Amino acid sequence: MIRHDHTFRYLATLFLALLVSFAGAQNLDRRISVSASNQPLGDVLKMITKKSGLNFSYSSQQIPVSKKVSIHSDNEPVRDILDKLLKPLNIQFVISEKQLILKPVDSGTPETPATPATSEKRKYTISGFVKDKASGEILIGANVYDKQSFLGTTTNAYGFFSLTLPEGTYDLAYSLVGYQPTSQSIDLHENRRVSFELGEAAFNMKEVEIVGSQDDEGVQKANPGELKFSNATLKQMPGFAGNIDVVKSLQSVPGINSFGDGSTFYYVRGGNSDQNLLLIDDAPIYNPSHLFGFFSALAPDAIKDVKAYKGDFPASYGGRLSSVIDVRSRDGNMKRLGFSGNLGPFTSDLTIEGPFKKEKSSFILSARRSNLNWLNFSSVQNRTFSIIFYDLNAKVNLRLNDNNRLFITAYNGDDDFRSLNGSSANGFGIEWKNSIGTLRWNHIFNSRLFSNTTAYYSKYDYFLYISRALNNYWTSAISNGSVKTDFTWYPNPKNTVKAGLEVSNHYSNPGNVHVSDASLTAFITDIPQYRSVEYSFYLSNEQLLTPKLSVRYGLRLTSWRDMGATTVYVFDGTHKVIDTVSVAANTIYQGFVNPEPRISMGYTFSENSSVRAGYCRTVQYLQMLSNSTSPFTSLEVWAPSGPTLKPQKADQYTLGYVRVFGKAHFNFSIETYYKKFYHQQEYKDHANTLYNPLIEGELRFGTAESYGVEVLLRKTEGKFTGWIGYSYSRAMRTIEDVNNGEPYPAFYDHPTTICFNLSYKSGRHWEYSANWIYLTGSAITTPVGFYSYNGYSVPIYGKKNNDRLPDYHRLDVAVTCWLNKPESKFKHSLVFSLYNAYGRNNPFSLNFNKVMDDQGKFYIPSDLDGNYEIVPTKLSVAGVIPSLNYTFRF
Repeated sequence: MIRHDHTFRYLATLFLALLVSFAGAQNLDRRISVSASNQPLGDVLKMITKKSGLNFSYSSQQIPVSKKVSIHSDNEPVRDILDKLLKPLNIQFVISEKQLILKPVDSGTPETPATPATSEKRKYTISGFVKDKASGEILIGANVYDKQSFLGTTTNAYGFFSLTLPEGTYDLAYSLVGYQPTSQSIDLHENRRVSFELGEAAFNMKEVEIVGSQDDEGVQKANPGELKFSNATLKQMPGFAGNIDVVKSLQSVPGINSFGDGSTFYYVRGGNSDQNLLLIDDAPIYNPSHLFGFFSALAPDAIKDVKAYKGDFPASYGGRLSSVIDVRSRDGNMKRLGFSGNLGPFTSDLTIEGPFKKEKSSFILSARRSNLNWLNFSSVQNRTFSIIFYDLNAKVNLRLNDNNRLFITAYNGDDDFRSLNGSSANGFGIEWKNSIGTLRWNHIFNSRLFSNTTAYYSKYDYFLYISRALNNYWTSAISNGSVKTDFTWYPNPKNTVKAGLEVSNHYSNPGNVHVSDASLTAFITDIPQYRSVEYSFYLSNEQLLTPKLSVRYGLRLTSWRDMGATTVYVFDGTHKVIDTVSVAANTIYQGFVNPEPRISMGYTFSENSSVRAGYCRTVQYLQMLSNSTSPFTSLEVWAPSGPTLKPQKADQYTLGYVRVFGKAHFNFSIETYYKKFYHQQEYKDHANTLYNPLIEGELRFGTAESYGVEVLLRKTEGKFTGWIGYSYSRAMRTIEDVNNGEPYPAFYDHPTTICFNLSYKSGRHWEYSANWIYLTGSAITTPVGFYSYNGYSVPIYGKKNNDRLPDYHRLDVAVTCWLNKPESKFKHSLVFSLYNAYGRNNPFSLNFNKVMDDQGKFYIPSDLDGNYEIVPTKLSVAGVIPSLNYTFRF
C-alpha cells in the first residue's frame, strides 16, 4: 500500500523549505564580490546583475558601456561597489521599480544620492509580432527582451508580444530555438508597434525545449513539467514508417508512458488514457489514431508547434486530470507558393501552401492517405479485407488590419476497415471519424491588451458494422461545440494577466444499434443519450516578484449542467435500479460547480540553475467507460458526470530543479510529484458493458494515487543532440468491490521507464537518429491455480493485477540522406527507417484458454479428450517494420 501520508508530508516539507529560502529579498545592501580588470563597463554591469539580482536600465548613447574599467571588491555591499565603479565616470543611479536607472551626472548640479525617485520616468509600450522570415508565419514562444536590463517577455500562441519600459533607447533582442538570434535598436519615446522577422539558423539540431528560454533569459521560467516540440524537432525523431508522430514522440520523454506497439494510448503520471486532453487549434480531438493506433491522426506537415503540460496546468486549460497537449497548426506561407510531400509504402501525403495576397492572407492544405492494401497479397477481386484511412487539414489565415486577424481551421480524419466477399462489401467492418472546425479572431485593443475569441466544433463517431450490405451497425459518438474568449493584459514587464470565459455544449451517444429492417426496430432497446452545458471562467497572473523569484497563480471556476431530453436511472447503495426518471428537453437534472486553484513558484539560484514548486487542482466531467486494454478496440463509451458518475478530481504537487551546463549545451532537470485522484471508476467483475442502458450500475468507485520522480538530461546544440530520460513511478487504485476493496496497481503502472533519443548530423547530407524505450511490463491479472470441472481446467483468480507482462523495450532507427545542396530551394531526401529494429516481440496480452497435446499442438478445451497441461500463450503486435520514404519541399 502506498504511504501517501508520508509522501505528502515529505513534499510539503520541501515546499515549505523552498518558500523559506525565498525570503532573502535583493537590495543594495547585499554583499557580493566583483573582480574585473580592464573590461567594458557593460560587461561589469552584467556581472553585478548576475551576482546581485539587480537590473540596470540605461541608454547606451548616454552611458559609455564600451569604456574599459577595473574594480576589485571582496564581500562589499552593492551600493559601495557601484559608488566605486560609477562615480569616477560621472554616472549616478536612481532606484525605480527595483531597477537601477543609470544616467550622467549633470555638470551644473551636485550628484544626487541613490534614493527612490520622486518622479519616475515616463513609460511606453513596444508591442507587435515576431514572424518567420522565409514564410511570414507567426512564431510562438519567441523571446523579446532588453539586453541591458534583461526585462523581457515571450510571444503568445499567436505571435504577439507586449513590453513596457521607461522612456529611452533600448537594444532589444529576439530569439527562438532553431532561429538565428538578432537584435534591434529602439528609441522608445512613445508607444510603438513593430513586427520583427527571424531567419532559420543555418545549422539547427536543437531538440526538445522546456517552455521558457534557457539561452537568453536564464532558467527563471524553466519548468520540467512543460515540454515544447517544434516541427523541426519532430522531423528529427524516427517515426513509424517514416511518418512524423506527435503522440509517439511525446512518449519518448519521462512521465508520458506508451501503451506499447500499435496504440496511441498514453498515460501521464498515473492517470488513465481518457484523462489526457489533445487540442488542435483549441478544439479537442477524442481519438487521435489511425490504423488502430499505429499512426496518429495529425498530418505531419500541418504541425507548427506542440506544447505538453504534465505538471501544473495554466488556469486557461481544464477538462482533464493528467495532461494537456496543445497542437498549433501552421498558418500557411504569407510570401510565396510552396509544396511538400512524403511518398512511402504505408502512407503518402501532400501539402500545398501560399498567399492569397502577400503579407495579408494565406492558406495551407495538407492531405494524407494510406497505401496499405498491398498487405493483402490477393488480387483485387479476391481480397479478403480492405484498410483505408486518410486525414485532411485546411487552414486560412486573414490579416484584416493591424488590429484584427482571422484564422479558420478544418480537420477531417477517417478510418475504414472492412472484410470483403468477392467484389462486394457484405461482411463486417469498423469505421471511426474525427471532424473539427475552428474559427478564431485575434483583436488588439491597445499595446497592452490582446484578445482571442474562438468558436469550434469537434465530433467523433464510431461504427461497428454487423453487415455492411444490410447497413446494420452499432454506433457511438461524442461531440462538443464551444465559444470562448481569452484576454491577455501586459500591465508591466513583471506581470502578465490572463482571463477567459467559455461556454460549451456537450453531446454523447453511449452506443446504439441501427438496423435497416423496420420489423426488428421494435425489439431494440434505445440507450439514452447525454447532453450537458459547461461554463468556465479563469483568471491568472504570471508575476516576477524579484529578479530571482517568480510566481504563477490562478483560479479556474467551472459549472456543469446535465440537461434533457433523456432517461435517468436512479441506483441504490447496492447498485440496483430503484427509479426511472424521464427528463424533458432543456430541463436541468444535475449540476456541479468546482473551483480549480493553481499556483507555482520558481526561484533562480544563479543564471544556470533554478527550482520550481507547484500545486494544481483539476476537475474532469467527461469520462470514458471501457474495460479493454487492447490497442485494437475503440469500443469506448463517453459519459458525463451526473447523479451516479461524480466529477473526477485530482490534486497534484510538484517540485523540480533545472540546471544548465556549458552555456546551455547540456540541460539537466529532475522533478518529483504526488497525485491524488478522487471519484475514479472501474467496472465490476463480469460487467455487461456493451449495449447496456444500465451501464452506470456496472461501475464501482474509489480513489487512486500516484507518485514518482523524473530525470532528463539533454544536449541541445551541435552535430550530436538528444536526451536520456529515466523515471520511477507508481500508480495504485482503491475501488469498492474490486480486489476486496484493497489497493492494486493500475494496468498502466510502469515503475521503471528509461528512454533515449539521439540525433547525429554527418556532413551536409546525412542525418542519423535513434529512439529506444524501456518500461516495466503492464500489470495484468493471471490465474493463481486451476481446478478440474467435467474434464475442463477452470482458472482460479486471486488479487487483481497480481502479475505483469514481460518488460517492454523497442529500438527505432532512421537514416536520412539529403539529395540536394543545402542552399537549394528544392529540398528532397530519402528516409530509411526501422521500427522495432531488433525485432522484440512485445506481448500486449496473455491467453490461458489453450492447451497443448503431446505433439505440441494447440487445441481449445472442448476439442480435447484426456489429460493436458494448461499453458499460457502471448500475442504480440509487430516485429521489425522497415520503410523507405521520399520527402520533398519547395
